[in-house]
Amino acid sequence: MPARASRLILLAITLLAFALRVLTLLNQSLWRDEVDALLFATQPLDQFVAMFRQPGQNGPLFFLALGPWLNLAGHSEFALRYPAALAGVVSVPLMYALTARLAGRTVGLVAALLMATAPYGVWYGQEAKMYALLTVLIPASLLAVMELSRPDCGRSRRLALWVVLYVLTTLSFYTHLLAALALPVQIIWLLALPGGRFGPRARNAALYLLALALPYLPFLRWAPQAWTSSFTTGHPFVPLGDIAQVLTGAFSRGVLGVQPVSLLPYMVALVAGCLVWPLSRRPAAPGRPARWRVVGILLAWLALPPLLIYFVSLGMPIFTDRYLIWAMPAFLALLACGIVALADEWRPLGIAAGAVILALNGWSLYLQATQPIKADFRAAAAYVAQRIEADDALMFQIPYNRYTFTYYASAGRNPRDPAWQGVDGPYTNAGMSEAEADAWMATKLGGAETVWLVFSEAEMWDRRDLTGQWLAANAEEVERADFARATVIRYRR
Repeated sequence: MPARASRLILLAITLLAFALRVLTLLNQSLWRDEVDALLFATQPLDQFVAMFRQPGQNGPLFFLALGPWLNLAGHSEFALRYPAALAGVVSVPLMYALTARLAGRTVGLVAALLMATAPYGVWYGQEAKMYALLTVLIPASLLAVMELSRPDCGRSRRLALWVVLYVLTTLSFYTHLLAALALPVQIIWLLALPGGRFGPRARNAALYLLALALPYLPFLRWAPQAWTSSFTTGHPFVPLGDIAQVLTGAFSRGVLGVQPVSLLPYMVALVAGCLVWPLSRRPAAPGRPARWRVVGILLAWLALPPLLIYFVSLGMPIFTDRYLIWAMPAFLALLACGIVALADEWRPLGIAAGAVILALNGWSLYLQATQPIKADFRAAAAYVAQRIEADDALMFQIPYNRYTFTYYASAGRNPRDPAWQGVDGPYTNAGMSEAEADAWMATKLGGAETVWLVFSEAEMWDRRDLTGQWLAANAEEVERADFARATVIRYRR
């Protein structure tokens, strides 16, 4: 395909990615993790640094960058989510650059189209968190690795690329701690891509690892203690087979659960990318790696991170599918190879496979945009704000939901607005007795005649529903409104 035509098609695909992310950016209510991003980004620097010294925190880079942006653009939902949308859009031409360099322009364009329409990518390109940024930083680091393997890479350019690789990798570490799992992938690429004798490449890879490790050597003093400490991540242990199944569904159809049969077109394309494309009669383009080598390094990118996170979870359960979103481009690149391979064998088959996958992507995008999936505190807060009176009590269960509720109830989009402080529901899951819960409720509510209970994910805090039982016994339910994953009840005592 001519270079000019490729550029025009890529521009159209990038504009499509922008439209898919921005036009429905506000369809879902913010959930508590997104309001966390606002809280983190706007707190004083000393508190911010102290917080990120605590176990369980992700990297601070996204929030550090978000703060100045919010100072400029304001605290609206759109402003809060736009950086993630922009990162999601940037990941599309980056996907093209990487896959075109590996497998040719046609595969690159198909991969870019799959990245633009991937329901999982669009979802996290519409969430005010760091995950879309990872789909830029880690693929960009692998593109730097590819450029280092070019036989025409001169000494000065090679040095510059090593610096770029080092910076991109460090930025990914400070974006999310589990981005460190990309390091073995980088090393495999450094060693497996053609680019001179193996010995010098192995030496350079070792020096690169050493340079990355040196700033973190002091942490080795407390890392073993952290590993064996009583700190819990809150994640259940997930077997390796389930990890593979969850990631397959997410990378194919997005965040919504789907019937396994709908994954069949993706699996056909994946198998074709792994087996048919390397055996294609059409030779690899000049200057590009052999096809079997391309499939090997893409499989390393796709399979190694889940395997490593499984082994980490044997000591400290940590798996959540979004933590490995940066492995999704490898999955989509293999799909693109498979679609092109099927088209090479019989063009109608390749077109049909691509069309079915794009249609399924489109259907998932429609469902993600039109179904309320996140807890709808936007509607819940509007409902209460229109009806609550000055002397009414407002109780949150779980208490942390007050920040998301307050963000929407506050005129200034301030999740810390004291006007909506409310009171905490009791934490009963640690064994609080009914008598203790009764005392908590009576103390917190005082003499208020009207009580508004806002609850979402209450089982995390009050599995036995002692809060609801106390209110049912001591007050009359006057009205109730159910929203997606959130409920509001007004009681009169």
